[in-house]
Amino acid sequence: MKRAMRRIPVMALAPVLAFVALVSWAFASPIGAGPDDDYHLVSSWCAGPTASETCASAPDEGDGVHLVPRALVDISCFARDATESAACQDELFSDDLLDSVVATDRGNFTREYPPVYHAVTGLFTSLDIQASALAMRIFTIVLFVSMMTALYLLLPVARRSTLLIGWVITTIPLGVFILASNNPSAWAVIGVGTAWIALLGYFETTGRRRIALGALYALAVVMAAGSRGDAAVYVGFATALVLVFTFRRQKSYFIQAILPAVMGLVALAFLLASRQAGSVQGMTDMAPMSGGRGSGDLQPMNGFAQLAYNLLNVPLLWLGAFGEWGLGWLDTAMPAVVIVCAVAAFALAGFLGIGQLNPRKSIIVAATVLVLTILPVYVLQQGGHIVGEQVQPRYLLPLIVMLGGLLALGAPVIAWTRAQLLIVASVLSVAHAVALHMNIRRYLTGAGVGGLDLDASPEWWWDIPVGPMAIWATGAIAYTGLLVLLALRMPRLALDRVADYERQLA
Repeated sequence: MKRAMRRIPVMALAPVLAFVALVSWAFASPIGAGPDDDYHLVSSWCAGPTASETCASAPDEGDGVHLVPRALVDISCFARDATESAACQDELFSDDLLDSVVATDRGNFTREYPPVYHAVTGLFTSLDIQASALAMRIFTIVLFVSMMTALYLLLPVARRSTLLIGWVITTIPLGVFILASNNPSAWAVIGVGTAWIALLGYFETTGRRRIALGALYALAVVMAAGSRGDAAVYVGFATALVLVFTFRRQKSYFIQAILPAVMGLVALAFLLASRQAGSVQGMTDMAPMSGGRGSGDLQPMNGFAQLAYNLLNVPLLWLGAFGEWGLGWLDTAMPAVVIVCAVAAFALAGFLGIGQLNPRKSIIVAATVLVLTILPVYVLQQGGHIVGEQVQPRYLLPLIVMLGGLLALGAPVIAWTRAQLLIVASVLSVAHAVALHMNIRRYLTGAGVGGLDLDASPEWWWDIPVGPMAIWATGAIAYTGLLVLLALRMPRLALDRVADYERQLA
């Protein structure tokens, strides 16, 4: 038994710790806490096995209107008011799900979104909303952890640090919240963040590994393009970047490139089949931003003044991934320590990554930064809006996750000392623990109540034997353990080995 345990690599603990940390986030928010959850949960129930009972068309009410349980429509009763706890849900779940139905057009009834996400999550629907929605969250977490584990095992050793660094430095706090939510943005982030590096590994490996990575890439494309219209564009862009980075004038390369060409057409088909009107769909009446940086106190702008304002302030959208904007319905504000720690970790990794630039890496990194700038500004200009309105950081999160990985190309971990890795692990652990605590507190009692002890007089909590303080401690310890493990065990290749490896790819 002891010998068998010795043969198990320490890194095998990483997916377990990641799963535990993300499941803690799944329990850190009530059902309906994710942005537009009322829309997406209704869409899942209308695509699931109980649709005949829970989603009846209502032609007398107008086109695209359905009769659904009131509990689904009012699920986000606490949204937009940070001082309101989730206790308002108690009344919704007190009666049978089918006792009260209401008419709504808040659902994917006219194909605004691609169908894959709602069709798959619809398989978990039942007459128990909370259990079903939690099952959806945990399924997404299992999918994410499984795909990351498969990538780690299949990718060339020199690319494993790229995978790990890219995800770690870009997912606190918005990423972990989204990954454990009922929002299709979770699949967009997973799909885009997986597709580009799986395709890179596909071009850099042979045999069964190439086949497996190609299959993983295809799955990631379907996940991204099948969840959001903008993610279909992003995954096509990611595919193009990898083709630029790996291009070779060889017949074998063009044969291998058939797969990304086909999957590019698949992504395009998903995009054309949906009616999602860009990344601003469904967000017209939300508060612009938490933390007092909103746009409501500014004079109306147009023309050059609007363009200049958007170009100068678009980095605020990027900072939203690191806590500058609130979580959930933008109503769960993060303290400055979360923002500073998360940005510091990304900045350090980014500077080290820039030190490993080569011509092709420079092109794809610059292209990604350019898209992160031009795309949101274009959408805002088209709608006559400014930064702080309509476009949210989660729409750009897939590209930010990919940018983190692109910066880490070339195994920049070699430039890191173990002390630097542990410092990054420490600051991200602090940011994660604070963010998780703030997120739980917001729904337990409302944001107006302070105190470390989450078990003190909660107004809302799950009907489970585990209290909020235990969930917070478990999640914080698991994430810290994960980062320390990665910092101590991350592959550290010799500089000459990486140089030889890169020359073989040239």
